[in-house]
Amino acid sequence: MFRKLAKVNPMGGGHAKTAVPLSVIGPDVRIVGDIFTQGEMQIDGQVEGDIACQNLVVGEGARISGEVTAETVHVHGELRGKITATTISIAHSAKVIGDITHSSLEIEAGAEVEGHFARKNAGSPAQAAAPEAPKKSNGAALPAPAAPVAQAAAIEAATDEPAPATIN
Repeated sequence: MFRKLAKVNPMGGGHAKTAVPLSVIGPDVRIVGDIFTQGEMQIDGQVEGDIACQNLVVGEGARISGEVTAETVHVHGELRGKITATTISIAHSAKVIGDITHSSLEIEAGAEVEGHFARKNAGSPAQAAAPEAPKKSNGAALPAPAAPVAQAAAIEAATDEPAPATIN
């Protein structure tokens, strides 16, 4: 379909830079096994196995079942498995079931996504769950915390007087 061509030196000295061409898995192809490439890959067919590449485009009719590791992943089809990439884009036509580890994540409205999200190089889970330190007061009065309903009912029952009302 589409592929990148190597740049040619205009002085006739051959290739100035060797480019890895785009690898395309067509809609009529089914692969059972792992795929590894250093270049870009577009999958429009079916893959049952792990995929490792630089950039991955999952076409609308594609179905992938396996772990994906890449620098950039664009999903338009169905992907079942863990995704680990720096940049992940999930289109409205996509269905993703699996955990996603990313630095940048974009999900279009209408996409079906199920799984856990984890940001690359984020702090440890213990740091994320740690409560913030209390903020210093500026001396202004703070409202009293509201008494729970059960506690107010107990006060009224014990003293035969209405419980004090608090306004927040």
